[in-house]
Amino acid sequence: MDTKTALPWVTIVATGLFLRAAISLHSYSGQNRPPMYGDYEAQRHWQEVTVNLPVSDWYRNTTDNDLLYWGLDYPPLTAYHSYLVGLWARRWHNESYVALHESRGISTDQHKQFMRNTVLLLDVLLYLPAILYATYTIRKRLTDDRSEVAEWASLTLAVLFPGQILIDNGHFQYNNASLGLCALAVVALVERRTLAGAVLFCLALNYKQMELYHALPFFFYLLRDCFTGSDKSSTVLERLTNGVCRLAVLGVTVLATFLVLWLPWLSSLEAVGQLVHRIFPVARGVFEDKVSNVWCVVNVFVKLRNFPNTTMALVCLLCTLLAVLPSGLHLLLQKSPTIRSFLYSLAVTALGFFLFSFQVHEKSILLVALPVTLLLPLEPLAACWFLQIATFSMLPLLHKDGLTVPFEVVDESDGCGGKFRVVVVSSQFQGKPLLQRHRLVNAALEEELKTIHAFSQKTYTPEQWAGESGP
Repeated sequence: MDTKTALPWVTIVATGLFLRAAISLHSYSGQNRPPMYGDYEAQRHWQEVTVNLPVSDWYRNTTDNDLLYWGLDYPPLTAYHSYLVGLWARRWHNESYVALHESRGISTDQHKQFMRNTVLLLDVLLYLPAILYATYTIRKRLTDDRSEVAEWASLTLAVLFPGQILIDNGHFQYNNASLGLCALAVVALVERRTLAGAVLFCLALNYKQMELYHALPFFFYLLRDCFTGSDKSSTVLERLTNGVCRLAVLGVTVLATFLVLWLPWLSSLEAVGQLVHRIFPVARGVFEDKVSNVWCVVNVFVKLRNFPNTTMALVCLLCTLLAVLPSGLHLLLQKSPTIRSFLYSLAVTALGFFLFSFQVHEKSILLVALPVTLLLPLEPLAACWFLQIATFSMLPLLHKDGLTVPFEVVDESDGCGGKFRVVVVSSQFQGKPLLQRHRLVNAALEEELKTIHAFSQKTYTPEQWAGESGP
């Protein structure tokens, strides 16, 4: 790859990291809101639990693990990730970050920087390479448009999708891990590497159970693929036998992946049951806060929380199946299955889950946004429109976290990417003079600023910004 070809890639990645670092300067979920704080504290607490307690106690209620205080409720791969981050904090940063019982609600500037950097690290190592690779490959394999402008536009929009940036780098989560793994699973199927795709999707599903939003299209596509790859000249019995053999290999691969990840809990049915119970907490209710789905709208007229959770769970299951099965069955039964149909089915199915399933959060729209992002090369206008609506749908959550206007970036370099003017709004600027504020911004963007020729900034606290933008 020559310099001319590499420059756009470097520019896209650098801009993506620049915006993520800028968002990281702002507030996060539960900041300065004891006693439970928010998702930031939940992720930190899981690090505390996993590095201090034996594996058998990670999902159990014990004297040292109060499940009512952000008990671990994601699958094993999230737990392993929390363990590795916790070890990193303990051995190479500050043991107080994960001190058992004593680290709750920690909010020092050093700890915030550490936590923010762990998200950026996953962006660099997994999410950005995965989303760029997937979008690029889909465009090359499935479209005839060879316009460089269209190519770079789709790649740029994929990297700069504001919803994912605001949630992971602002609100604070690690959706970039499961979404990155899922994107790699999709591109593996595009390249006809079905077993690799199955393993990657199992990893995504074992990082966040919400990847079930994407599970049915994977299931139907892989099932159909097992019985359509045989030689057309062979007999029906031979094709059926080959299909069953391929299905058996696929099943063993999936089962082996799950066995490896769940191994520490397989010695006891009680331990497996407790893990499953933590992953699927029916008691939480049909939706959280102001999620933009059907049940939140219905709840305006009929208070759904007056109905038993088990009843609502069954109603949600039935409605979800009615919404998503037509797409899945079309994928399974169509005469000539294509990867293009698979991508559309991913988007339709994920949207069906978001609109009708049980226990939906505002952030769940990111699971719909991923396949829509991958459709940017095929449906640029519709996909771009949907991604903006998806971000807007999370406005109540972003407002609660103080992320409604976290930054503004203006490129003043006529497209060359060398001159930027930024506006940064952050509660971290409280009580700090202008020079200190600028030093905070410069420190967060230290690497990115090395490639920028001119950089100007304005910094505000949320209160100052409200006054600045008010009537």
